[in-house]
This record gives sequence, C-alpha cells and structure tokens, in this order.
Amino acid sequence: MARIRGRSAAALFILLVSTKATAQTAATITPPASGAVLNTRDIALLSGATVLSALISRYDTPIASAFTDSAMQARHGGFTRAAKRASLATETVLMIAGSTVWGIERLRHDDEGATVALHTTESVASAALVIQVVRGALGRARPYVVDEQGQRRDADPYDFQFLHGFTSFNYRSFPSMHAMASMAVASALAQEMRFRETPHRRLYTPMLYSAAVLPALGRMYLDEHWASDIAMGMFLGVLAGQKVVMYSRDHPDNRIDRTFLKPSLRATVVRDAAGVSFHFSPF
Repeated sequence: MARIRGRSAAALFILLVSTKATAQTAATITPPASGAVLNTRDIALLSGATVLSALISRYDTPIASAFTDSAMQARHGGFTRAAKRASLATETVLMIAGSTVWGIERLRHDDEGATVALHTTESVASAALVIQVVRGALGRARPYVVDEQGQRRDADPYDFQFLHGFTSFNYRSFPSMHAMASMAVASALAQEMRFRETPHRRLYTPMLYSAAVLPALGRMYLDEHWASDIAMGMFLGVLAGQKVVMYSRDHPDNRIDRTFLKPSLRATVVRDAAGVSFHFSPF
C-alpha cells in the first residue's frame, strides 16, 4: 500500500507540474493574422497534451485509489464537503455568472467590464462544445460505473464504449468538463489582466490558477474522474481562455464582439402635454 501511495503521489506531482508548464506555454500562443483560430503550434500542443494524458493514464488507478481511500475520507470528513462545494463550479454555473456580469456591465455602460465578462464566458462555452462532442464520442467510463441494476462497480481506465457517452453519464469521463471550465475562466482573466496591464496581476494570476485547480481535485476526490481526464480538461481550458482573448484582441471586429459589445440603440416614444417626443439611448 505504501508503494502504491508513493507512486500515486509522484504521478499527481507530475500531473500538476506538467499542467502548469502547459499553461505557461499556451500563454505564448500568437493567433495567426489570417483569421484562423488554431495554428500549427496549437495543433502541436494539443497533440502533446493528448500524449501526456495517455502517459498519465498509466497511473490513473493508483491515483484514484489514493484519492478515494476510505480510511482517509473517514478521518477527514471535511474534505468531502469541500469537494462537493468545489464541484458546484460547473460550466453552466460559470457561463450563467459570466453572462449576468456581462448584462450588468452593459447596463452600466462599462465597456471594459462587459468585454472581460464576454470573453470569459465565451472561453468556457467554446471549449464546452468541443468537450461535449469528444467525451460523448469516446465514451470513457468514469472511475465507477452504475450498471442497469443500480449496482456500483469499479471501472477500468481503458474502458471506452464508442458513442455511449451521449446516452450515459457513466461513460462521459474524458476530458473533465469541470477542470476545463475553471481553468478557462482563470486563463481568460489572466490574459485580460496581462493585456490591460492590471496592477498586481503577478499576484492575482497564481491565485486564479490555484483556485481553478480546486474543482478538478474535488472531482477526483469524489471518484468522478481519472487523473488523465483532469489533465486534458485543464489543458483545453487554458487553451480556450488564451485563444479567445488573444483572437479577440487581434481581430476586434470579429462577429461575436460586434454582436454583443457594439453599441445598440433603444428608441422610446414619450407623449405628454408638450406633445410627442422621441428618445434614443444605447443598451
């Protein structure tokens, strides 16, 4: 058991370090002037992340065993509560929050705040669309599977059932949507701060990424994801956040920004004792 835990700790360390390195590398991606969203370097990074996830999958079982050790969870009941709370940060919640902030900032006529909120929400939404297709098609089993009789059993990290992820939650493990969503928010905000030269951004950026890791760790603690699911989800989140912000900056007249950030007019007609008057005001 000590040997397994040692290998689990080493593998988890590799996961976190490699993910941090991937995030730093993704931060240097430069969008092509042609208007294409992904360039050859992005494809190379995506291929490398896929290979890295495959390597991490060799340690998925011992890592899952370490995170879900019944004795440890019995001693630290607070960890389970914390993991469940962290898991509330789903892609849906984050997109609703971002959309709400965007609407408020538009009503306040704060263009900068609306832009940051839109790009953050767009980062999560774009990656979520990709992940929904990928995990649905691959149909990877979660660390546990509930069969048709309602019995829970341990799964194999190499249990893939093509297209089964579209119909079963149990086979919708790779990549992790939670890991993607939180990292997309962190990377988009960090990139916006870099471009805007926000004071103390060197302090805020590590705090953002540290907070973004918590939902991913919570999902592993709750036995919902393999470590390799988390690694790939983190990479996709970082990539999405970086690409959306950088692309929007290099292509300010893109369709999404024109639609959701351009000034719009609101016309009102007022009839009073003085007669009929027309008023126009932006959104």
